[in-house]
Amino acid sequence: MSSTPSTTSASYRIKAMHITEKLRLKELRERFSKAPLEFSNYEMVVQYSEDSYVFVYNYGSIVFFNVPDEIQEKELSLIQEYRAPSDIARTSDNFLVEVQESASESINRVFFDRVVVSSLNFAKIKIVCMLLAESTALEYYEILIEGLLEQTNRFSKKLERQGRILESSEDLVKFIGMCMSTKQEIISNLYIVDSPEETWESVELDKVFHEVKMMMEIDTRYRALEYKIKIIQESVEVLVDLAKSKRETLLELIIILLITFEVILSIIKWS
Repeated sequence: MSSTPSTTSASYRIKAMHITEKLRLKELRERFSKAPLEFSNYEMVVQYSEDSYVFVYNYGSIVFFNVPDEIQEKELSLIQEYRAPSDIARTSDNFLVEVQESASESINRVFFDRVVVSSLNFAKIKIVCMLLAESTALEYYEILIEGLLEQTNRFSKKLERQGRILESSEDLVKFIGMCMSTKQEIISNLYIVDSPEETWESVELDKVFHEVKMMMEIDTRYRALEYKIKIIQESVEVLVDLAKSKRETLLELIIILLITFEVILSIIKWS
C-alpha cells in the first residue's frame, strides 16, 4: 500500500489599495514605524517581521503582505493626509499566497484570488505584490475613464439632438483639461510592468510573473484603457473644432455688425 506524500501548507493574506494619484516616497520614508528595507523613487519596502511587508509605490498604491489589520490601520493613519478625499480614488483588492510544500512535486499555480507556490521567498512576494498594486491602480483609472466616457457621451447626445454645443466655454475648457490631465497621469504613472530583474535569471520566477500578470489581465485592461482614451481624445478634438468654429462665426458676425454700423453712420453723416 503506497503512502501519501507528506505536504505542509501555509496561507498569507495580501491587502492592496490605491489611495491617491501620486505619492512622494521621500516624504513618506520617515513616516512608517520601521526603516525601509528597500527604497527607490518608484518603490519603498518596509519589513515588519519574517514574511511580513508593506510595499508602497509612487503611483499611489500600497500593498500589505501578511500584515495584521491593526498595523495596517496604524500605518495608514500616519499618512492620512496623503490619501485622496474621494472614495473614487480608493480601490482595493484582496489576494492570497498559499505555500504547499510537497515532497513529490513542485507546485506553482495561479487562480483568480490566489497563487499557490511550492516555496516562498522575497522575490515571489515582491512580484505578486507589484502586480496587485498595478491592478488596483488600473481599477482606479478604469473608473475615472468610465466617468469621462459618460460625460463625452452626454456631449454627443446633445449634439445629436440639438445640433450645437450649449455648454459654456468654461465648462468645455474644464472638461478638455480634465481629459488631458487624466491621459498624462495614466501615461506617466501607469505603464505595463516590465519583467523585474529577479525574473531574468529564474525560470520559476518568470513563470509566476507572467501567469499572475495574465490572470489579472494587466495587458488586456491597459489596452482597453488606451482604446477608451483614444475615443475620448477624438471626441475632445471634435468639441474643440466645434467651439473654435462657433467662436470664429461669432467673430465674423461681430465684424459684419461693425461694418454695417460704420456704413450706417457714413450714410447718416452724408445725408
